[in-house]
Amino acid sequence: MLTECTSRGTWDFGRALVFYIFLAGATIVVGLTLLMTVGFKLSALLSEIALYLALPFVLSRFLDTGWTSWIRWPRLSCGSWVSVLLALLGLGVLISNIPVAFDRIYPMSDEYKQFFETFLRADSTGEFVLLFIVAALVPGICEEITFRGLIQGGIRATYGPKAAVAITSVLFAVIHLSIWNFFALGVMGAFFGVLKEKTGSIWPGAVAHVVNNTIALALITAAPPTENSWHYDFFPLWMNLTALVVFAAGMVLFWRYQSGQAVQAAR
Repeated sequence: MLTECTSRGTWDFGRALVFYIFLAGATIVVGLTLLMTVGFKLSALLSEIALYLALPFVLSRFLDTGWTSWIRWPRLSCGSWVSVLLALLGLGVLISNIPVAFDRIYPMSDEYKQFFETFLRADSTGEFVLLFIVAALVPGICEEITFRGLIQGGIRATYGPKAAVAITSVLFAVIHLSIWNFFALGVMGAFFGVLKEKTGSIWPGAVAHVVNNTIALALITAAPPTENSWHYDFFPLWMNLTALVVFAAGMVLFWRYQSGQAVQAAR
């Protein structure tokens, strides 16, 4: 009887998929409802906290989602953190070319561009701090708890780490509902997923997620897309090559630091 109850509470691919389907529907319904009542920024903040933080926490009280293991802060060296940020900066430049390519094939509407510039641009320090909380800090933490913690963990339990990273990155991209950013989000999601698999914690990915979103907000605020066309153009070849080297160096260093820590832990 004890074995039956324990297995019923196991978090696996099936439960993770059901949760994701519910989450996708709830995100649309709750998001639109709040958008019409409290505005974009507050609706985004409340939706993230309720659906991507509180709900996973509640589920973890009833199901064995592995919450206590992947929510812990990892013991990473300073070098590991630096290597993660290096890889993030390089990857950020490289994948920014993907939405541009899609824009050339299927141009973004002016309304779509205006929407993001209106809500993701700050005209004062106070507005930028608020935007940082709403569009960088809270999503960076809450989405990593949901995707790299809950969903990736469930898929991993059934199909293993590689499938978990790949499938979770696709689901992560889909829920953002943007054909222009789909592949870029998928690649970035895979990067966050690898960080979680290598460290056993969602926090390296969460920190990278927050930093990535903060950089994007800072660029939009400092150089609005409607006034600076480079937002919708490819980076020059030399910058992409430099970014590729920085990304590769960051990943190699991260792998070495993690391998070194694993060896020390085994002794």
